[in-house]
Amino acid sequence: MRRAAALAALLLSAACSRGPAPAPASGSGPAGQAGPAAATGAPAGSGPAAEAAPAGGAWVVAATALRRDASDAPKVAGPGGKQVSNYVTTLQRGERVTVLDGRGEWAQVRTSGDEPGWLRRTSLLEAEGSTVATVLVAADVFDRPDLLAANPRRKLDPGSLLLVVRQRAPFAEVNAGPGPVVWVLADRLVGDERAVSTAKLVEKARWLKRNGKEDEARQILELGRGAFGASPLLDLLATELGLAPAAPAGPSGPTGPTGPTAPAGPALSAPPAGGTGSLSPGGAPAPPTGPGEPAPSR
Repeated sequence: MRRAAALAALLLSAACSRGPAPAPASGSGPAGQAGPAAATGAPAGSGPAAEAAPAGGAWVVAATALRRDASDAPKVAGPGGKQVSNYVTTLQRGERVTVLDGRGEWAQVRTSGDEPGWLRRTSLLEAEGSTVATVLVAADVFDRPDLLAANPRRKLDPGSLLLVVRQRAPFAEVNAGPGPVVWVLADRLVGDERAVSTAKLVEKARWLKRNGKEDEARQILELGRGAFGASPLLDLLATELGLAPAAPAGPSGPTGPTGPTAPAGPALSAPPAGGTGSLSPGGAPAPPTGPGEPAPSR
């Protein structure tokens, strides 16, 4: 409970210095397809605004090591000339840093915890005014801002942590992970604080799972449930981790500490087994359901 309360306090404190949220188009998508706004019963991008990169700010685009010096060397000279580890900590995708200086392909940054260090510039998205968002359902990807440029081989998984670079209605250009940016329909994006905070936890848990740390990933899931209560994205994460979704609260049952549970949207599909990024090929199989499903675990 203490860890969940601390996480909730941290997420609330991050709401200070918010910029404009992505401006998803209202209404429905092409051919009358309803976007996440209709699916969740709330306007896309409603609620507290999502984080924006200020002047001098940048986003980390993939989990990467923060280093003491602009070098891949395992050890560097420390105080008094003594050799010390060049590793400081690991920064996760979606973390915001302040760029202090540059040295060729390296950038000196300061983390949100005021730790200085060096990152490769390829690990950063330096785009002033860019924002962070997510999608609640699998979203189509376009190679260019044109419906004729739809890429049937790529989709964004629900809960993907997206860095929104710019908009060209009805599209938005997003960084969905290492590699080139892609385009999505802007009305698929959700940029409110609760959804983005949940997506950050999903991103961290998926990274832990990919690195063989499923026990720690399950702890992240429980922290998310303690901070936000029931959530379709957290239920999807539970399915990916081989756990049952959270049991719905009764008519007079408790809700999450941040408020009532959000209205239920359409069933989310889990990414294919072994998926390693935000972009996944084709559709995704639905999570197993039925009378044989294990009892909810907490």
